[in-house]
Amino acid sequence: MRRRSGRSEAEPRLRSLDRIREELAVAVDRSPADETEILWLETRRGRTGYRVPDLDSYRRRSRQVILRVREGRRPGLHRTGGARTGELAGAVRHALAAARAAPPESLPPLPEGNEAGDSPAAMCDPDLERLHAKAARRLLQEALGDDEAAIIEWTVGQVAIANSRELVRGERASSVMVEVRSGADPGAGFARHAARSLDGLRLVRLVETARERRAPAGAATTPPSGVPVLLAPEATIELVELLNLHAFSSRSILEGESFLLQHKGVQVFDRRLDLTDDACLESGLPFPFDLEGVSKIPVELVSAGVPRTPALDTATAARVGLTPTCHCTGGEEAYPLNTILRPGEHSDQDLFHIAEGGVWVSRLDEVECFDPARMRVRARARGVRRLRGGRLAEPVIDLVWEDSLLRVFSNLLAIGASCFCRPSRDGFLGGTSAPALAVADVDGLSAA
Repeated sequence: MRRRSGRSEAEPRLRSLDRIREELAVAVDRSPADETEILWLETRRGRTGYRVPDLDSYRRRSRQVILRVREGRRPGLHRTGGARTGELAGAVRHALAAARAAPPESLPPLPEGNEAGDSPAAMCDPDLERLHAKAARRLLQEALGDDEAAIIEWTVGQVAIANSRELVRGERASSVMVEVRSGADPGAGFARHAARSLDGLRLVRLVETARERRAPAGAATTPPSGVPVLLAPEATIELVELLNLHAFSSRSILEGESFLLQHKGVQVFDRRLDLTDDACLESGLPFPFDLEGVSKIPVELVSAGVPRTPALDTATAARVGLTPTCHCTGGEEAYPLNTILRPGEHSDQDLFHIAEGGVWVSRLDEVECFDPARMRVRARARGVRRLRGGRLAEPVIDLVWEDSLLRVFSNLLAIGASCFCRPSRDGFLGGTSAPALAVADVDGLSAA
């Protein structure tokens, strides 16, 4: 069969957001349940690379619809990939069946229509909506040198929500992330950043950053012990995301694994450490509302080293007797999606001097938390370098790091001024932003 001319690699397009909102409103209006809420999530994701031979380039489209109903005091939930009004009606019946089998419980009211506010401008980049793999590789090729490589991932997604309290709202957003490697291992320079648009990514500057982090030629050495460790922003982000998942998510609270159950309101971190979830700041890939349709507001997760609150949707907050924080991520789960570790005052050069004699960790791979109550983590440190004379010196072999985040975040020497960002797991609803951290020393740092 002959291929139709004029079709770009980026097609098929996402469905019309206005049409989706209309269909959800109709399905809610026709629902026989006492109360109904329908959430629509749809994404188109792409990934490719330049000079990355093992990379599996792809273009994927996904759709998920989550329905919540209430029959008296009984909640019901159903997930589907259905896309038409008739299929939504069938999904409502499945949710009703789940509600009739559920035990009764005290349920908070659904958000009302007056929750809907104005959305920020420039959430979705038209260039990313049109982007396809060939054009993405060309962008990388134009920015990279002869011995440099990069991976680019981009997402265009949309959310629509409707409920029986006359709340109907939707938003389309985009994000793009690029990882750059300059040179060859073990001394290759690495940099990674994300933004809502191609212009906001500042690709040329990102490549320059990777070049600045490149090691001089030389064999990798073994690390010294008991020395300061300087975590690049890309490494700090991994630790912040572990903290979010195992301490600040609603699931960690309900399952009893979060250290907040014992340490909420108690200073456990360095007083300079502030962790906020702020969907209004560009550095955290902003998004105007959570997946219950509630307008987001800044929430202090950690203030001056003191944990303040976990992320809570309305249902979980009612169960644990706390105030909801507008962090619903679908169904009855909550997770910080616009997390920002507040930057400090120190430039990269300042940090190199502060951590003099120690090691720089470019990134952390294979990261896991094996003891959430004590926030014990294990990771492989890559792109490790010695710090000598206020600069990055010779490369160090890959290391295995095992430590407690409670100890790491209370043992800081300095916090950097420049932040980098990575998108949330869904690719477009938010992101984690963090600066470099200089840590006095870490436990369990050994050769991989």
